Amino acid sequence: MTLFEWLGRLIMLVLAGMITLSIIGAIAAIPSGSLPDPMAVAERRPVPPQPQEQPTPASPAPDPRPTPEEQEAPPSAPLREQVALAPAGPDKADPADWLEAITYALLALVGIAALATVIFWRMLHQRRRMADALEAISRAGPPTSFSPPSRA
Repeated sequence: MTLFEWLGRLIMLVLAGMITLSIIGAIAAIPSGSLPDPMAVAERRPVPPQPQEQPTPASPAPDPRPTPEEQEAPPSAPLREQVALAPAGPDKADPADWLEAITYALLALVGIAALATVIFWRMLHQRRRMADALEAISRAGPPTSFSPPSRA
């Protein structure tokens, strides 16, 4: 085994380890809580409170023309109590939380590209050795036959 073959195998081993650890790191760096669990969301979803309707007392017959003070008066108390607030939406994930996971994923992709380059380089080296061997055989002359001579 030559030095270059040994070095190629060592580089491939190191790159395979780096890729594996980068993928594990990317999975571990995913921010917790950013991916909602469908079951947990259904369980934690608060039921909006139903507004309590209070019976309004019967009012006397209204005047045909309201006075200016009545026109500027705030809405009556029962209308304010009937308004219900909508539940707050889920918190938005901060993009900075994903930077570590993205970094590990990119490191894994770079490792895969480097590993593919080393494998391609080794494959070309082996093909060159085969081509040199075939060329040496063709220069040596016709191949010797191992069959018995014919009586022709």
